Amino acid sequence: MSLAVTKKIRGYLISSDAVTTIVPKSDIKVGWTRITDNFPCIVITQAGGTDQGYLGYKTSPAGSKIRVEESIFQIDIFSKNSRQETLEIADAVVKTLISGGCRKDSDIEMYDDDTKLYRKTQTYFYRKFHDD
Repeated sequence: MSLAVTKKIRGYLISSDAVTTIVPKSDIKVGWTRITDNFPCIVITQAGGTDQGYLGYKTSPAGSKIRVEESIFQIDIFSKNSRQETLEIADAVVKTLISGGCRKDSDIEMYDDDTKLYRKTQTYFYRKFHDD
């Protein structure tokens, strides 16, 4: 997943009033942090992805200059308050990201006894075409 895609996904979330009325922009983070003190929060991480050039990609003058970047990223929603809060945030995230061209692929919820946190984990697929 490229830096541009990561910025785009975070950009969708921090510009959504539906998301930021529940989770402050400063608590929507990219990548894992050692200690997160603020809850609720959203953490965006890479879960996979591919890049592929189209036929003749940059190998001949007649070849294509187009490649496709397919990204799989994970959204983790954490709350100390309640399962309901994670579900409300998740609903806002889904609406925001699918309107931005993402496809939700999975959705798991859990409770972590060690940290005493409610957690909702979603994975999304995003495709971007580049004309190199």
